[in-house]
Amino acid sequence: MAEIPTKTFERMPEAAPAGGFLVNDEKAIADQRGVVWELIKQLGKAVTEGASLTRIAIPVNVAEPRTYLQRICDGWCYAPIFLTKAAQTSDPIERLKWVITFAVSGLSNTVAAKKPFNPVIGETFEATYEDGTEVYCEQSSHHPPITNWEVIGPDNLYHFYGHGELTASFRGNSVRGRQLGAHIVEFQDGGKIEYHLPDIWVRGVMWGDRILEYDGEMTFKDAGNNLFASFKFNPDAEGWFWSAKAPNDHFKGGIFKTTPGSEAKQLIMPIHGSWLSCLEFGGEKTWTFKHDLVKHVPNPVETPLPSDCRYREDSNALKGGDLEKAAEWKRILEEKQRAESKLRKQYAEAHGFEPREH
Repeated sequence: MAEIPTKTFERMPEAAPAGGFLVNDEKAIADQRGVVWELIKQLGKAVTEGASLTRIAIPVNVAEPRTYLQRICDGWCYAPIFLTKAAQTSDPIERLKWVITFAVSGLSNTVAAKKPFNPVIGETFEATYEDGTEVYCEQSSHHPPITNWEVIGPDNLYHFYGHGELTASFRGNSVRGRQLGAHIVEFQDGGKIEYHLPDIWVRGVMWGDRILEYDGEMTFKDAGNNLFASFKFNPDAEGWFWSAKAPNDHFKGGIFKTTPGSEAKQLIMPIHGSWLSCLEFGGEKTWTFKHDLVKHVPNPVETPLPSDCRYREDSNALKGGDLEKAAEWKRILEEKQRAESKLRKQYAEAHGFEPREH
């Protein structure tokens, strides 16, 4: 297969020259750096040498007044547009293109200066989009943190569901994170496409510019139609000449036809783009930041379950500007969760179950 050449594109104003999203919230950055240095004092070099951040309690002053169950929906802001287009075509390649477009176009809406609250186990979030799309999220595990979701299109046009285990750890002056797990989109005619997200890096954690980047590979699979798509972010990372290197938010790859029982694959069309610019299939753009599409926001339902995140006292206090009250309620919720985890472990051991940490 011939090498797919690299292309470059005009990017969003927030794009850093060498690549990635440049964060300009100086107060948020300063607050976060103060927390990092305190952690280093308390926990030593282990913090910057790969220690997991999912077990570290973060002060409320560096958080936003939402939980991760709400934040995860940011990446689905174009579901009513692109998943509807995918559902309305019966052509497998066109459908795959629209699912890829949905997944890529939402990446630029996931960058934020502040961290959301960690959901407690059993916490839920129910919402709808303006077109009638239904959103359901639930936190099914605390350690490791695992979120389950399903998004149901109007008239059951599509069913988007999956689970994600959130990982995050320090790497020197950066944090590496990833949402491990399958994202699956099913359609009324039985079609199904599965995809996986790339890594995300937060650069400049302790000094320098704060830049958010996606890195690695993003893959999509339509097993029923023997189709596979993949593209690599920062594709010229191993190039010799920096001046010839495209910004690292660019990516390239292709859609391939696969052969069952074989590793052989045939290129159908190349994929180019940048998650801060556009997505292009064989020279045709399906999304660009200049389209100025409506970013759909999930609206909480009127009568949610009692476990809905809108009832969290800590995030509500933070939303109201009461940091002291938010910190106290956060402490209460964390202590309650640790006590419940201990009870579950004791019950499992007493009844001969394999203890599993939640």
